[in-house]
Amino acid sequence: MANESKLINIYRRATRQLETTVRRADPRKPIILIRKVIMGDINKIAADLERETKNWLVVEIPQEYKKGSQQAVDDAGKLGLTFDKTGFGQVHKEAIQALTEDAYLDFASGIEGVRRAGRGFVSDIVKKKINERIVSGQLEGKALDNVKREVKQLVEDTGFTALVDRGGKHWAIDSYAEMLVRTHVIKANGEGTRNRLLSNRVDLVEISTHATACPICQPYEGRVYSLTGKSEGYDKAPELPIHPNCRHSYMPYIED
Repeated sequence: MANESKLINIYRRATRQLETTVRRADPRKPIILIRKVIMGDINKIAADLERETKNWLVVEIPQEYKKGSQQAVDDAGKLGLTFDKTGFGQVHKEAIQALTEDAYLDFASGIEGVRRAGRGFVSDIVKKKINERIVSGQLEGKALDNVKREVKQLVEDTGFTALVDRGGKHWAIDSYAEMLVRTHVIKANGEGTRNRLLSNRVDLVEISTHATACPICQPYEGRVYSLTGKSEGYDKAPELPIHPNCRHSYMPYIED
């Protein structure tokens, strides 16, 4: 598989940096300065994530696509088929570019969620500062400790949410990035296999079987599908990955 851990670790490190940025905010400072300092740091971390993500994608997505393509050639050889091994022409290059751009858009959505979460934390800090000053008349000693403790607890409870999915699940930026890395690696690999098979006029594929398959994937395992949906008697193959973090792949199939 691709060097998944490299980008995942970058996002985990960024998560720690983001949480530290909010925790160390000084509620005694003027509101405009609190906002400037926190958002300045968060925007820098987000910009670093954007750069690191682009650098990773432009290397790993093409590599994974090519691995999938080569796997199709190897699997076909086991069935006695000889595939055209010509290089990656314009169609393949365009497919790789589209996969890379689609992946970046997903990551960019999560990074923008970090900026939104940062603005939300600033708003909460300001509210807590104002409330404590109204109650205590000043922001020193115990009152200051109360605000800092509440901010720390807020960070621990909510984290930096990248997005909320349709099911209402809150995805922290590091968990969201980990899911995206694995999903887009499998997608690139699957597209490389699919396109190499179709370019050699192989339309039928079998979905790989895994001992640890989840209930979502089990109905697909070992079944034969048509990549185009045009082979009579066969359903159209599901797109890979079947779900986030799915590890299934296409294997060429020849009718008896």
